[in-house]
Amino acid sequence: MIRKFAYASSVASVLVGSYALAKDVIVDAALFTVKISSAVEYPFGQDFKGTSRGAGFLVDRERGWILTNAHVARWSPANDKVSFKDHPYVKAEKVYVDNHLDMAILRVDPANIPAEAVNANLECDAELAPGQPVIAFGHPWNLDYTATRGIISGTKVLDGVEALQTDAALNPGNSGGPLFDEKTGAIVGINESIINKNVAEGLNFAVPIKLACTVLNLLKAGKDPAPPVLPISFATTIQDRELVIANVKDSWADQIKIGDRVVAVNGDRRARYASRMLDYMRGADQVTLTLYRNDREQDIKLDIPADKDHMKRLGVYASGMLIGQSTIYGDDPDPMYVHFIDDASIAEQAQLRMGDQIISINGVNIKNYGMLLDALKAGTSKEVEFVIRRRRLPAGSNRFDFFVRKMDVEDVFVVDEVGVKKS
Repeated sequence: MIRKFAYASSVASVLVGSYALAKDVIVDAALFTVKISSAVEYPFGQDFKGTSRGAGFLVDRERGWILTNAHVARWSPANDKVSFKDHPYVKAEKVYVDNHLDMAILRVDPANIPAEAVNANLECDAELAPGQPVIAFGHPWNLDYTATRGIISGTKVLDGVEALQTDAALNPGNSGGPLFDEKTGAIVGINESIINKNVAEGLNFAVPIKLACTVLNLLKAGKDPAPPVLPISFATTIQDRELVIANVKDSWADQIKIGDRVVAVNGDRRARYASRMLDYMRGADQVTLTLYRNDREQDIKLDIPADKDHMKRLGVYASGMLIGQSTIYGDDPDPMYVHFIDDASIAEQAQLRMGDQIISINGVNIKNYGMLLDALKAGTSKEVEFVIRRRRLPAGSNRFDFFVRKMDVEDVFVVDEVGVKKS
């Protein structure tokens, strides 16, 4: 009985101590976590028209920088607003949106940051182990400043991007908020996504803060953090953490062969993710890859391509639809596609669809933005004839059909990545 009592007492002490730590870091989290509201009128690519809400956290008070997800700040021109706890929303502007990681940086006027707000502590050098206790913080289903508890389940790759897996509950409104160490309160990830709860439970994901820190540090140093456009592609394998070269072109083809395995980047053998490779290449001129070929390893030094995968959004709006180049890296950069069609618009009534490729307008083969804008402006207040190419159903089919569509042209203007409309 004595031992049992003593054991129970020690367990209670541990639980009380753990509760106190968790309580303290949750109180602190409310001082750097914010609410974000984003409204988009002209959506590009995978974006949508309308208002969305999410979370973010203050990372640089002097600069007014707030870290969040790209899908919270939105990829399209947006009216972004930020609210600190118990304070009204204020205007925010995009500093940077990443085309590889689901991360973005917003800026608010530092004068609008409340006196009690603090910078989040970022765990930039951490390599997280499964089982590490963490807390997710955000505003699930508009339940403001809510905490959920779990562990790091592992590090996975989703659509080629490294992600932290956690069983800490995430819901709509958690996106962009901090995932932090339960003991220290240091941020280890940016809450990002969940697996459909109809088919899985406790499978939630976050952007590793280690990768976001590289972007932040480069921006602070005045350097371009955009990921380079690489002349290689990787094959999907059944093994975890394998980078197998499936395609290579340009100057890299002189030193890299199809079938090579990347086992280290700049000597780091943990960097067997495409995201880690890009992490070492951001803001750099050269990189050293350790390749496994013909049963042996060899180091090769490569010049990093100058072309960067920047956040570029440029489109022409007319008659309720937005037309522009593809926003998906790897697609043919020349064709013009329909990104968005508004409900009950002239374009919808003319039976044009999102995803249609514009081949010609009034017999003119459309090859660039200038030709697109000229053709639409020339057709203002008139009916013009489009020849379009449309992918057959089901989605993903490689077969296409061609159609002729006629449409009255009204309200022609240009929308760019910051939402500026030019007549």
